[in-house]
Amino acid sequence: MNKNKYSADLVNKGFWFTEFKKTIELFNEGMSGKDIKIIQKVENVYLAPSADTGRRMASTLVKRVDALPEEIIKNFLSFDIGTQKMINLIAIMENNRLFFEFMYEVYREDKLIGKKELEDSSLRIFFKNKGQHNEKVASFTDATLKRLAGAYKTFLREAGFLEMNGKVNRYQLSVMDQALEDILQNSEWQPYYKAIMGVA
Repeated sequence: MNKNKYSADLVNKGFWFTEFKKTIELFNEGMSGKDIKIIQKVENVYLAPSADTGRRMASTLVKRVDALPEEIIKNFLSFDIGTQKMINLIAIMENNRLFFEFMYEVYREDKLIGKKELEDSSLRIFFKNKGQHNEKVASFTDATLKRLAGAYKTFLREAGFLEMNGKVNRYQLSVMDQALEDILQNSEWQPYYKAIMGVA
């Protein structure tokens, strides 16, 4: 599973759901990751504002899709939009170790104990604890950590897991399609199921 080094690169990346869906469609049409990067460069299929942004998006999105089980990629378009967004979040988790650990250690734990909202203090404590055990995380500036916390909350909101209520980020009920649950539960992806569903 996720053996990536800790990274703060999500501060420069989006949830990019529409583009993620387009990438899966291209994969299912038989295109390779290399093909997708070329077609983005030539046709700007992601409607990126600049060539550099488009190149970055193509590289990131290909990695996200490429990391998923083939069964999920093949059946992606048969899932409802909520489940598709959930799959996008899983792909982001698989490509970013720190975000996965946040989901498993903070989001999952909050859901297990019945917390109703994601508190900023929970994010600060999470980053502080990681920094005490990892030099890379310890090197992140306060500004980077603030942007990273903002990115995490944005991803959860766009996935439908959080809803802003005034200044409060309230957790939403997560319902997973049975077919996706079966794929995750019966494979090495079970920790991802536990993380996003908030179960032991």
